[in-house]
Amino acid sequence: MKNTPHPRNEISRRRFLKLLLTSAAFSPGLIALARGLNELRGDRVGWARLKTPSQFWKRHAGSDPVLMQFFRQQTTLNIDPTWYEADVEQLPEMCKFPLLFSQGVELVQSAAGYENVAEHIRRGGFLLIDACCNPKISGDFDVFLRQQIDFLAVALPEAQVTSLPPEHDIYGCHFQIPNGRPPHTFYENVYDPQKAGHGLYGIMIKRRMAGLISLSGLQCGWDKMTAPPGHDVACMKMLVNIYIYAMMQGG
Repeated sequence: MKNTPHPRNEISRRRFLKLLLTSAAFSPGLIALARGLNELRGDRVGWARLKTPSQFWKRHAGSDPVLMQFFRQQTTLNIDPTWYEADVEQLPEMCKFPLLFSQGVELVQSAAGYENVAEHIRRGGFLLIDACCNPKISGDFDVFLRQQIDFLAVALPEAQVTSLPPEHDIYGCHFQIPNGRPPHTFYENVYDPQKAGHGLYGIMIKRRMAGLISLSGLQCGWDKMTAPPGHDVACMKMLVNIYIYAMMQGG
C-alpha cells in the first residue's frame, strides 16, 4: 500500500486550509466576517457517510443538510448541502472525501473493507466515528468503543487510540466547547453516567490525528432526538470543531 496522501484528499485539505487562513477562521470575529465574505468560500467540498454492512449506516442522514447549512452560516466553507455515501468496498468513492463519517466500523468484515479504511487514512483521510445514542443500535458504549479499537488494531496497526484531555485544541479551535467535554445526547433524555464519562478519542498515527471516535451521539443531537433546547446547536458546534481540526492535520 502507498503511504502517501491521495491527491484528491490533499487538494481538498489545502483549499480548506487556504480558506481558513484567508478568512481568519480562528479569530473571534469569524462569524461576522464570514457573512460578508461569501466570495471567499472557495471550491466546494462534500460530506459523506461511510456505507458499511450495518443497516444503520445512514441513520439520521436526513438531517445532515441541517448540519451543512450550519457550516455555511458559521464558517466560510463552501460545503455541499447534499450528503453523499462512500461505500467501504469502493476506495475511489472514499477518496473523493477528505473526511468520512461513520456509525461504526465493527461490522466491516471483508478484506477489501479493512484495506480501504486503512488506505483512505494513510493517504491523508480522516475517519470520524460517532455512536448513535440509542443503546439498541450502538449497544453498550464501552463495548462499542472496544469494537472500534479492535477493528483499527487490525486494519491500521500503526495507529493508537487515545483519550483526548479537556484542554485539547479540538475543544477550542473554532467554537469554545464548555469544560472541554463533548455534548452528549442521551437516549430519551435519560442521563447515563457511563456514557457521560467519555470524552473524545483520537485515532493517532504518531503526532497526526487521523480520526476520532465519539460516543456522544452528535448526529442524534443535530437530528433533534429528545434533546433539550440548544443541544442541537451544541452538537453542530462540536462537529465544526472536529471538521476544522481534521483538515488541519497533515497527510
